[in-house]
Amino acid sequence: MTENNDAGVVPTNRVAPKRGRVTMSELTLIVRPPGRPADFRVYTDGEAAEAQAYAHEVGGRVDHLS
Repeated sequence: MTENNDAGVVPTNRVAPKRGRVTMSELTLIVRPPGRPADFRVYTDGEAAEAQAYAHEVGGRVDHLS
C-alpha cells in the first residue's frame, strides 16, 4: 500500500500575470478606489486605457505618480 503524500495540501489556482515584468520607474499611473485603499492598482503609460477602465469600474480616478 502507498501513502497519500497529498494529505493536508490545499490545491491552489495559479493565474498567470496579465502583463510581463516592468520596473518601478515604468509604473506611472495609479487608481485608488474610494474607501477601499487595499484595492489600488498601478499601471504603465501603455496601460492608460486599462487604468481608465478600472477607474470607471470602481468610481475612482487615474492619477499620475510623481
